[in-house]
Amino acid sequence: MFSLDPATISGNASDDIKRFLADPQTSFNTLIEGMCKTTFAESVVNRIVISEVSVAQNATEPSRHEARVVCRIQVADDMVNRLGGLHGGCSSLLVDLCSTTAMVALQMHLSGLPTITVSQAMHLIFHAPAALGEDLQIINTSISVGKRVESAKTEIWSTTRRRLLVTGIHVKMAPTRKPKPAFPDAKL
Repeated sequence: MFSLDPATISGNASDDIKRFLADPQTSFNTLIEGMCKTTFAESVVNRIVISEVSVAQNATEPSRHEARVVCRIQVADDMVNRLGGLHGGCSSLLVDLCSTTAMVALQMHLSGLPTITVSQAMHLIFHAPAALGEDLQIINTSISVGKRVESAKTEIWSTTRRRLLVTGIHVKMAPTRKPKPAFPDAKL
């Protein structure tokens, strides 16, 4: 279970950033302006624990910053496929949500506020399976945060077996504010 106390989260990010990210369900709902009472796979989302939030200079380009957010979760029944391994769809969910925390951490560090974004593309590489009960560490590093597009890299590791399970690259973009109906003349 997560704690909203920023002192329970390691890393050098501000307490405001840690407090905002500490409860993934609440921070997700805040980012979509309270339009959602529940999310897909809410039982999984509610078990994600943020253990570290850090912001540092980028090693390659020191004038830029990058955020690192480490999440933890244990593989449970609602996360596995029929073979008892971590489901690819659940891996995608973890990459989607956890990579977003790194992008939000950097947004908040740079501007003081998170911004609303939607997924544009996600690329996953599956390296190894994870079994029911394995402890996962999800390491997320922002790659780029701009006005329209942002991206992050995620690695899902099994701390139980000490192996890399999934690598993901997630690209997000600012949504169109007034979506146009796909079929404006259609009668429903």
